[in-house]
Amino acid sequence: MSFVNVTIDELNDASSKTILILSLFSIIPGGIGLIFNILVFSRPSMCREPCAAYFFWSTCFSLIYVLILQPVRVLAVSFNIDQANYNLGICKIEFFVFYITRSASSWFIVIACIDRFLHSSANAHFRQMSSLKIAKIVILITSIVIILLHSHMLVYYEISYSSDQFGNIIPACFGRKGIYRTFIGFWNLALYSFCPSILMLFFGLLTLKNLHQHRLVIPVNFETNRQVRRTDTQLLRMLIAQVLVIFICTLPISIIQLYSSFTLNVVKNTLRLAQENLAARIASELTYFAHSSTFYLYTLTGTIFRKELSKIIRQYCRFNHNRLNGIHDETHRMSVLQKSQKTQTHTNHP
Repeated sequence: MSFVNVTIDELNDASSKTILILSLFSIIPGGIGLIFNILVFSRPSMCREPCAAYFFWSTCFSLIYVLILQPVRVLAVSFNIDQANYNLGICKIEFFVFYITRSASSWFIVIACIDRFLHSSANAHFRQMSSLKIAKIVILITSIVIILLHSHMLVYYEISYSSDQFGNIIPACFGRKGIYRTFIGFWNLALYSFCPSILMLFFGLLTLKNLHQHRLVIPVNFETNRQVRRTDTQLLRMLIAQVLVIFICTLPISIIQLYSSFTLNVVKNTLRLAQENLAARIASELTYFAHSSTFYLYTLTGTIFRKELSKIIRQYCRFNHNRLNGIHDETHRMSVLQKSQKTQTHTNHP
């Protein structure tokens, strides 16, 4: 076996194992964290905040993306179990839902940034736009718009034949060759990576400016305003951390998709295919961490988040403690009752 063949086999083996290991780290800790996110953002003290509502729905879409779609992709990549390559209906629906969930998750974070900007504005009209009633309407409209913006995938995604990392010609679910495949590369770069990140950064900086102006106007020793500013700052820190992670984790896959589109008609040997396959799969796996790491980012950067999380844990521990005490008391009562019945039986029948 030649050196090139050995290198190709090593790259292919590394690709499958790397994806499997990274996926386990993303699915298990990430899934647990996302469930905690939902519990925290459902708390009465949190659900009154429109920003928390956007966090909540972002988490819901991330949960679908990480716990349902990621295992499907792991089976396809690591174990070659992928019905989307053989069934046109599954091909269209799987990738349609795949792109919708991750895009919606990112755009709800963008809207959360806009909400923080409005909430911190000195303009009373802008502040009124940061309300739970408006948040519910925006969430519904955003969900519908994102579905419509991705509806072209139901038409132009198809099963085509291409070379895999081993150089074999196999069926695969991709966008239609030609202009559309180039378009989808730019589309994903703009809609999922570039535009959300830029907008998050832009409105984050505007919010920081608003908060700075408030500090100059509002007395520092005014406790109520200080508490409000503290909450706003904590939510903003959570947003900024999420912005950085989304940008870092989503940019590589968008660049690789553009590269694949521009080199679609280039003849590639098996070594180059194996190298590109490894890079594409690692970049694709990074996108999952943009969604599965939110709980840990919020825990590290948000004091308000940690407080609500600690309340949930204390309530759970208290519930278990009361339950165990109840079981112990019930067992004790049953034991006393049985002893009483035995004593009564011995008295009646000497």
